[in-house]
Amino acid sequence: MAFPYKTILCPADFDENSLAALDKAVEIARHLGSTIILVHVLPLIVALGEVPPPVALYEDQEKDAQAKLADIAKQKLGGLKYETHVSTGDVIASILAAQAKYQPDLLVIATHGRRGLARMFLGSVTEAVVRKATCPVLTVREEIPAADAGGKK
Repeated sequence: MAFPYKTILCPADFDENSLAALDKAVEIARHLGSTIILVHVLPLIVALGEVPPPVALYEDQEKDAQAKLADIAKQKLGGLKYETHVSTGDVIASILAAQAKYQPDLLVIATHGRRGLARMFLGSVTEAVVRKATCPVLTVREEIPAADAGGKK
């Protein structure tokens, strides 16, 4: 791990929370002159005994994801050094594989703040990444509107 952080890995699933995490990663990168590695994982969910979907389906999704990453990079990463990558597979394993491959000094990831049954059934990608990553991880929580938080932020 190096400080100042020279390389920042930021997974993005294209929702508002992951884009807020990217904004935080960009803020840090601009301040420290860091490179951002922006990754997106196409989840591959195949139950035991199921036939995987046709490869062409994933090729189209990969092209779409690469186009979205390019658009996000154009909008948010101007003036920064960056790379974008798309992979297909288990989301947690793919993020951890990217962390192992790129050896970032910091990983910035959104948390969706699920509670109760939703968290129990859906699991938590961020929680697993925090537990298993070998570099510092900054989690960026969704911003709750003041009305929903009882007037507190």
